[in-house]
Amino acid sequence: MQIEKCGIIVLNKPTDWTSFDVIAKARGIIGYRKLGHAGTLDPMATGVLPIFIGRATKAVDMQIIKDKEYIATFKLGLNTDTGDITGEIIKERPVKATKADVLAEMENFKGEIGQYPPMYSAVKVNGQPLYKLARQGVTVERKLRKAVIKELVMTNANQAENTYTIRVLCSEGTYIRTLVEDMGENLGCGAVLTELCRTKACGYTLADTITLEDLQQARNEDRIDSLITPVDTVFAHLDRIDMSDELAKRVINGARSRISKPDGDYRVYHNNMFIAVANITDKKLSVVKLFVDK
Repeated sequence: MQIEKCGIIVLNKPTDWTSFDVIAKARGIIGYRKLGHAGTLDPMATGVLPIFIGRATKAVDMQIIKDKEYIATFKLGLNTDTGDITGEIIKERPVKATKADVLAEMENFKGEIGQYPPMYSAVKVNGQPLYKLARQGVTVERKLRKAVIKELVMTNANQAENTYTIRVLCSEGTYIRTLVEDMGENLGCGAVLTELCRTKACGYTLADTITLEDLQQARNEDRIDSLITPVDTVFAHLDRIDMSDELAKRVINGARSRISKPDGDYRVYHNNMFIAVANITDKKLSVVKLFVDK
């Protein structure tokens, strides 16, 4: 079996970079073209950005831990065309809301909520990303989307400056800019996001991240492989099956096999090497995703 480079490096995205900028830079440093990432971050945002390398890109849409956590700072009294401080100010209003008012308003956003995707987002309408339309000055109708706010806690407050910092644990696809804007509107003064850091994504935290500078240093010292997390860690929640030579060959060639195991998904190994995620139904094993070359 031919093995291609496969695994995950968790980067701390710098501010003023798009997620695609980070991928392009990482591609140059690692010297490997087949890279993907989980969970796009806005240019102004920093934080956890898992980079999937080689066949590990197949695992991007198989993450079981989909919740995200953010630390966000916002300012009351402003609205911008982008929903964050990088945009053009379109409205300024006096602020009468106090810290107590903000805390009370936060309670209204805990649990399941509805959000309209912001115009400055990668959501597509009729095949066109909203941010491209927004740059042309076009606003289109967007469908309400469900989001779940699991935790919403104020971590800092400066009532004199009308700035507040919150920690948000939320479902995949939650827009923090929209959350801030909606709270601001309910408070009667508007609000804009001024800082955003993603502290958790796909089960990884800031403690797991390295910077692009760290990655470049590892390249200079020829130790990038030591930074790559094995892709099977994504599937640590699944039970493991070790295959014989014959069964592994069948799995790699996509053939079904009979195996006496309970129904469900499994991590599959051969000679202690992770080769696939497979499903067993009625004692018949079939490949869900293969992570080695045939």
